[in-house]
Amino acid sequence: MKVAIDGPVSSGKSTAGSLLARRLGFSFLDTGLMYRAATLAAIGRTDEGAVVAAVGNTSIELAPRLGRPTGILLDGQDVGGRLREPEVDRGVSFVSAIPAVRDRLVAEQRRFAETGDVVLAGRDIGTVVLPDAEVKIYLTASAETRARRRHEERIAASKESSCDEVLSELRERDRFDSGRETSPLQPAEDAYILHTDNMSLEEVVDRMAKLVESPR
Repeated sequence: MKVAIDGPVSSGKSTAGSLLARRLGFSFLDTGLMYRAATLAAIGRTDEGAVVAAVGNTSIELAPRLGRPTGILLDGQDVGGRLREPEVDRGVSFVSAIPAVRDRLVAEQRRFAETGDVVLAGRDIGTVVLPDAEVKIYLTASAETRARRRHEERIAASKESSCDEVLSELRERDRFDSGRETSPLQPAEDAYILHTDNMSLEEVVDRMAKLVESPR
């Protein structure tokens, strides 16, 4: 079975998707980390052609890990600890919008989806990567709720954070993701849409598990 989870930044899709996969015994892939890995491979490049060349010359592999989210390897090295670096944060929107980069990573994501029962989280899973997924879920929440969640995550990680700045960054990312020409952020026509403003993480996972157990 294939489960596609999409949604805007800080909608909880990665955390909830990982917990859902663990509950179901499925493999889990946060596709956003693949774009962060591609960004890491192209750090310092600001020209689209240079980015495509850098990513094309780098081996990006998936490393399934039992009971945990799938790891990302760059040229054989686990780079999970570097994918949230500020330089990656600043560049990922640009890199992820490049069609040639997306084409390569989407192909890898589809190959991963053929390995067994899977949950994939991202921004174009139900619309582009796995349009034939048996269950498609679109998680969303107000910009204010999502900004508060990200702000709290940064504080918990001992990082400097301003809720107003986070809200401004998040709204800009929403505009970029929804307005890009290639794979814009939008729910699939047959997706279940879950508004999570007033839901706990446990409630979100419970609701998703029920949708998987009793799909349309």
